[in-house]
Amino acid sequence: MNVGYVGSGPISNFHIPALMNNGLNIEALGSTKNSESSWGICKKYGLTDKYCKGGWEEVLDSDVDAYVICIKIENTLEVLDKILEKGKPIFVEKPINFSLKELEKIKNNRFVENIFVGYNRRYYKTSLDLKKLCNNSSGGTVLVNIPDSCYGIKQFISNGCHMVDLVRYLLGDFEIVNKIIKTNSQENDMDYFSALCRNKKWTIIFNAHSLIPSNFSVSINSDKNVFELKPIEKLTIYEGMKIIEPTKEDPLRKYVPKVKYSFSENCFYKPGFDLMYKNFRLFIEDRSYNYCTFNDAYETLKYCLEFIESEVSRDFKI
Repeated sequence: MNVGYVGSGPISNFHIPALMNNGLNIEALGSTKNSESSWGICKKYGLTDKYCKGGWEEVLDSDVDAYVICIKIENTLEVLDKILEKGKPIFVEKPINFSLKELEKIKNNRFVENIFVGYNRRYYKTSLDLKKLCNNSSGGTVLVNIPDSCYGIKQFISNGCHMVDLVRYLLGDFEIVNKIIKTNSQENDMDYFSALCRNKKWTIIFNAHSLIPSNFSVSINSDKNVFELKPIEKLTIYEGMKIIEPTKEDPLRKYVPKVKYSFSENCFYKPGFDLMYKNFRLFIEDRSYNYCTFNDAYETLKYCLEFIESEVSRDFKI
């Protein structure tokens, strides 16, 4: 099964091995015209005869079964719009674009169902196991932590969107009940936000704060258990509590959760990528196969923008 690959950034070093492992052959690879990084990727993976000196437009002219778009967010929509008209399956990296209005231009495209979006956190074993637990749960409370090593609105949309999509995948859609936003008017940006959300089964609190010493996590209290992804690559299930009474040597009473189960991702590929491309291959073969759709990406971006909506964010220029 042959694919045309548009991209040459560092993330391609995760995409290319995973897609090759799942029987997808790169027939053409390019990004911009005369791209040195594209040439470097081709040399690294033995694809020098597949290099497209003319860039992504030359990739479009190749005879392939599907396409992969893995370029800067700012450039993704232009390429996606052109490739859509080929009427073939397309894998595209999240979040596709920073603007909901721009995504709306594609929403009614006749080939929109050909788009498979690369939200790879959905394909972690930890996420898949937790989804089963959530489906079988009667509901409860959820705390979602979204820190980041970089600052601001653009970083939240480009990276924090993973967590928003993961929560939608695990718990279903929700409504935003209330939120607090700390804006930074001097930088025309955002420092942090907290949001209270809910649906029929779950009460969810999102905390997104840049530059704090923490990790991405989802902690779910349900049916006398705690299900925790912290980090997302590690699932821990707690059941029951051990109480350690104070002593003279240690005068503090301790409440120690009992670990029922713990599992950490440990794989050769970047977590989620191998299974994601296995699913993409199935999607190429049968478009009705379950996958992360364009509408999923649209709804996730919509939530992200609602979370950060303020006087500052309305004027923010990506």
